[in-house]
Amino acid sequence: MKMTHDAMKLRNGTSFQGYINAHHSQLVEMFGEPYTDPDNHKTDVEWIVSTPYGPATIYNYKNGYSYLGLSGLKLDEMDEWHVGGKNAESYEWIVQKIITG
Repeated sequence: MKMTHDAMKLRNGTSFQGYINAHHSQLVEMFGEPYTDPDNHKTDVEWIVSTPYGPATIYNYKNGYSYLGLSGLKLDEMDEWHVGGKNAESYEWIVQKIITG
């Protein structure tokens, strides 16, 4: 799904908080189809998730086709993702969601 103006506003102010390990298909199942932003050449996909502690983002960073071309990983090969948020609590909420499924 293409990145929308509203989605960009929601993620504004988030920053890297930590990593999670999950397969792309697991993230799609939990959070739906990710956003894509053809203007961002460092990430291929991004989920923007509402948590009780504010928005969190889950995204790949500099390891996919957008950044590395054909030598980058395919989405189904990625298993480590960056998580952004406005605070550590939103990151911990995502971690717990992944652990408990």
